[in-house]
Amino acid sequence: MLNLFSEYFRRACPRCGDSGWIIENGVSRRCDCFREAEKTRRPERAHIPPSYLHCLLENFRPPKEENPQSDSIMKALTHAKSFAKHYDRYFGRGILFRGPVGVGKTHLAVGILQELLNQGLNGYFFNFIHLIEKIKQSYDPERDVYEPEFFRQLERCTVVVMDELGATKPSEFVFNKLYDIVNFCFDRKISMIFTTNYLDAVEPVAARSAENGSLEGSSLLRNRPPFSSPQVYTLAERITDRLLSRIIERCDDVVMDGPDYRKTKGRIPKRN
Repeated sequence: MLNLFSEYFRRACPRCGDSGWIIENGVSRRCDCFREAEKTRRPERAHIPPSYLHCLLENFRPPKEENPQSDSIMKALTHAKSFAKHYDRYFGRGILFRGPVGVGKTHLAVGILQELLNQGLNGYFFNFIHLIEKIKQSYDPERDVYEPEFFRQLERCTVVVMDELGATKPSEFVFNKLYDIVNFCFDRKISMIFTTNYLDAVEPVAARSAENGSLEGSSLLRNRPPFSSPQVYTLAERITDRLLSRIIERCDDVVMDGPDYRKTKGRIPKRN
């Protein structure tokens, strides 16, 4: 019987006996095994999807071609690295990454989040559509069973990533809850990092292209909502001017443009 369960009860760490603590000369300190385990637990607690765990700032690969499009992506990468490395300078502020699909907005946002998690800070990742669905499901005329727990989770955070902002247009009830979430974070100096496929002013971009051709053929001009709708929406139309104004007030607006890397080579090195 002992042999049967010996593997199950075997201590993994001979230094601390899996307690996570080592006592030396009467002083306790964290064991190295605890720090290593924390590297795995932090992304899980931050709800980073497994498919995004590979997204690090160090393995982001901007296009090699020298053109206005790749220049905007390179500037976005530089800004992301500065934000993560010198977070104390950006404390309470955030970033709004805007651009077409496939330019690496989510990669940079998750990369910043993981870098800050490695620095010992707390964070949270959620997809805009999934958040909207949770808000809808939480609706109860008598009480809100989801909101209190969600805000308790946010209170423990230093940075929050909201991916695919504006991916769907919420109802008035859902929008009010969404505004409460954003306002809650900003009031508590929680940095928010947003990604969105929608621009704020489509017409000026198109006009500039017509005048000098600088953006002719740009993927930003093909920034359309799902289902191939002929209507080109602005971000303000998706989330209202009120919420966009609040976000712009507290976030650096970083516009990225370029080809969809999923349709080309991609920026992530292949794993063996």
